Amino acid sequence: MTPALQDLPETVRLTAPGGRRIAYCSYGDPAAPPVIVLHGTPGSRYEGVALRQTATDAGIRLIFPDRPGYGETDPVPGRGFHRWNDDFVTLLDHLGRERATLVAISGGGGYALSAAQSHPGRITKLILACAAVPGAPKEAYARRIPLVAWANRIVRWAPPVGRSMLAGTGIFKQMRNREPNLSGWPRADRLVMSTPEFRALSDLDTTEARRQGMDAAVTDLAGYSRPLPDPLSTVSVPTVFLHGDADGNVPIEVARWAHAQIAGAELHTIPDGGHLFLMEDAEPLVRELT
Repeated sequence: MTPALQDLPETVRLTAPGGRRIAYCSYGDPAAPPVIVLHGTPGSRYEGVALRQTATDAGIRLIFPDRPGYGETDPVPGRGFHRWNDDFVTLLDHLGRERATLVAISGGGGYALSAAQSHPGRITKLILACAAVPGAPKEAYARRIPLVAWANRIVRWAPPVGRSMLAGTGIFKQMRNREPNLSGWPRADRLVMSTPEFRALSDLDTTEARRQGMDAAVTDLAGYSRPLPDPLSTVSVPTVFLHGDADGNVPIEVARWAHAQIAGAELHTIPDGGHLFLMEDAEPLVRELT
């Protein structure tokens, strides 16, 4: 086990109205204003381990909650990215903050955008890092890695098969023990994914993400094929897109499409950056938070 995984942060558990449990971990300077970060799909509060040292060095505090149905956060019935909105308010109130910066990584994008539409007064800044965006046009995904595109289609059209695939059970069980096929990924992501540190963190994060099964992940991925109920033009908070121009999971065309619809939004591209650019260099995010 790598040193970063030997001393995991404390899991904080709080109770939302109605009795649901919400779990989160905090990384960095405990005295700094909290920044709420939404993990990818599938993922968990342990995704923040990758940014722990960066947050400490920069003097920032990152709060990584488990989204509904992941890790130790109870699911919310129904579908739609708005299901997380009440958790966002509960978390802010628990932290004693009226407003906070909200960051979304990858599959957390739809939830962050929904919260920004519903609770703009409680968000200082919205940062979307390699984030998926609900309802992006098909042509925006033209450069998506074929394996990723295939997996997303399975989840949408055959949810039971997609659930088994994401969980690594049934006919997909043997795939869990195989070396990942990295040939289709951009060079930047291959370099990250081939390291023992990434593999150890990925195993930890994915195992925790699967704690309650894969219903949350299936709902997430299926949801991105549909637009949010309200258009992106209704997002009124300061918004920044951070996106690698070599991202093969969520191609940068998705960010360009979404950026064009949000008045005043900024788009900062990371040259040759892949989907995992934050694992390689988190400085673009730190600049937006300091």
